[in-house]
Amino acid sequence: MTLNFEIQENKILLTGDTFALKEQIKQNGGRWNVQEKHWWLPHNEQNLDVLKTLGFTKNEIKSESPAVNSFEDKTFFKISEFVQIINAVIKSNLSNQYWIYGEISSFKTANGHVFFDLVEKDVSLGTSMKAASISCILWAGKKTFLQEKLNEIPFADGTQMKVKVAVDFRKEGSKIIAIVEDVDAEHTKGNLLLQRLSIVQELKKRNLYQKNKSSHLKAFPNRIALITAENSRACADFLDELKLSKISFQISLFDCNMQGENTSDNVVTAFKNIAENRTNKFDCVVVTRGGGSKLDLRWFDDLEIAKQIAYCGLPVITAVGHFDDVSIADEVSFRCEKTPTAAARFLTSTIHDSFVELFSRVDNMGRVLLHRFEKEHQALNIIEQKIILNVKRRFQTEYKNIERIEQFLKIFTSSIEKTMQRGFSLVYDDNDKILTGQDFAQENFPKELKINFSFEDGPQKKSVQVSATVHTVTIEDQHDRKILR
Repeated sequence: MTLNFEIQENKILLTGDTFALKEQIKQNGGRWNVQEKHWWLPHNEQNLDVLKTLGFTKNEIKSESPAVNSFEDKTFFKISEFVQIINAVIKSNLSNQYWIYGEISSFKTANGHVFFDLVEKDVSLGTSMKAASISCILWAGKKTFLQEKLNEIPFADGTQMKVKVAVDFRKEGSKIIAIVEDVDAEHTKGNLLLQRLSIVQELKKRNLYQKNKSSHLKAFPNRIALITAENSRACADFLDELKLSKISFQISLFDCNMQGENTSDNVVTAFKNIAENRTNKFDCVVVTRGGGSKLDLRWFDDLEIAKQIAYCGLPVITAVGHFDDVSIADEVSFRCEKTPTAAARFLTSTIHDSFVELFSRVDNMGRVLLHRFEKEHQALNIIEQKIILNVKRRFQTEYKNIERIEQFLKIFTSSIEKTMQRGFSLVYDDNDKILTGQDFAQENFPKELKINFSFEDGPQKKSVQVSATVHTVTIEDQHDRKILR
């Protein structure tokens, strides 16, 4: 069991198989460094003595080596000799393998080999460096051996990596190289998860996480702003599915890179152009891309893209081509579909369902109107029957009244004729108004009268004029009698 310690500033760093001694280390104030995965103790003499009793040995750079001793009497060296000294010192003192972590930069591949720099941007206080870096090489054979682990993480620029390396000195260029021997995929996945959780927490803090989900999707969303790569399979699948529906969609394409470092800038710019577009008024926005590895989702675990989706005034439908996982963009969008085809089917089914509902309402309205028409028709028939019945009754009543009047007139006429036959007559004034007894009682009524009688004598009509004088008019009431002369 190899147990080593190294003194750095005010700490004692422990390396080797320390699992069996962790309780003793804890009792002496030991702390576990989660990121670097090693124990450390405060630097003091007591802890140094404890470590010696536990079997720890100090890592020190040896001052002597065969290479160095061979040149110890020289006062100056050739470049090749000096390089050999450096190489001998490194091999004799840095022969172990070390776990180091940092951010990948300058990533490139050649002939199956991978070359990159591992950078520490936040250098600890007390140093004058703004950033520390070391060149790393992952040979093709080792890459094949580690491929399963590499498939679980985004092995590219910007990724936080923890790798196990062996130190190598390249004589050509006199450069120290870290040869990658192993990869800690869990370290990278943990950093990605923390980054993702941080973005989600920030969105919730700003009340943006559920904002787009509260948008209203129109019943007929046929004017679509499509964010995708123009010549991609995702774009073709989406448009082909819309064509199959036979619905007249209006598509405005915003061509973007859907993976890689330019994804965020492209997508954010597309959303801004959609918001500023005054010519076309859209019903929704669709963000779609083709399938890929699980790691491709990281391009949509982006705070700026999520913010644009949240602030968009239109419902945003995402389909980034993954069945088992969702990105932050999927989480904050109005609706998340797994594939471009599924997104197109959602829109076509939405319009189809709206047509079905519309026709159902029209059908229901027709049935209601037909029922109302039948009901009103029945009511009108009843009113018509009542009117006919009432008219008949009124005619019968009036007919009976006319018959009674006719009988009365017959009686009246018969009575007048009989009266006339007995010598009575009807007296008219100059205006052909029948004179009554009341007329004779008027003071201005003339006392001398000339009365014309006309009668029929067989086929002839004769007329007789008679002069008359009114002598006495008697008016009686209940109390007395008045005589007017």
